[in-house]
Amino acid sequence: MTTTPFAIGEMVMIRDEGLSPTVVVVALPETPASEWLTYGGRTVAGANPDYPADAATVIVVFAADVPTYLPDWDGETPLAEATLREKGVYYKGLPAPRLRSV
Repeated sequence: MTTTPFAIGEMVMIRDEGLSPTVVVVALPETPASEWLTYGGRTVAGANPDYPADAATVIVVFAADVPTYLPDWDGETPLAEATLREKGVYYKGLPAPRLRSV
């Protein structure tokens, strides 16, 4: 698995989504894109075939959702998938190469 250049709490953008809204990194699981399951049971690699299957998985949420759904988050502590589901915030697992720092 490749490593990620990102840190928890870092603001990033999704490379191929044009003027996509800023997202924030909330977790860096030690699971490669080929093994991390996304919504619908597909792997991150399967949902992102233009990126390496062994890429690191990065979990992001829309930056605009943080104040509403995660008001007590310190911006440094990784958030578990169960916590994100419990808070009702939409999150996305993406291969690290699909993201760029803002």
